[in-house]
Amino acid sequence: MSKESIYTPGNSVHFIQARKALEAVKDWKPVSLSNASGGVIEIVESDGTKSLYHSRDTERLLTVLATGQVPKNKKSGHLAFLAPHGVLIVPCAEFKKAFPASAPIYSSVVYLENGAALWSPTTDGAWHLFSVIWFGSID
Repeated sequence: MSKESIYTPGNSVHFIQARKALEAVKDWKPVSLSNASGGVIEIVESDGTKSLYHSRDTERLLTVLATGQVPKNKKSGHLAFLAPHGVLIVPCAEFKKAFPASAPIYSSVVYLENGAALWSPTTDGAWHLFSVIWFGSID
C-alpha cells in the first residue's frame, strides 16, 4: 500500500478498504498485468478484455514486478487480482521462494514496511495492494 494519505480512487488504499478487499476473496477476479507506466495500468481480464486503470502508484508496481517474484499468469503477463473496493492485489513471493498455489488470508491485516499487506505469518510472501480506478477499454 502507498504511504500517502489521499484515499480517493486511484491514489492510496485505506486500511478499511484493504481489509474489506482482502476479506472478499471469493469476489476477486484473476487478471494479467500487461503494462504499467505514468499512472496507467493495462490489465487483461480472463475473457481477453483489455482495460486501462489509473493508479498513482505505478512506480511501486513496477518495482514489485521487477523483483521477479510475482507469479506469471498462465496466459501472459503477471498474475494479479481485481478485488472489490477498487483494489488491485499483486501477489509477491519472498526472494528465492515460490508463491503458493493456495495462500491463506491473514485475518487481521498487517502492513509491512514496504507497503505490502502480510497475508500469512507462515508463508513466504505478501499481497501488494494498489488503489485503481477504471477509465477505459482497449479495442
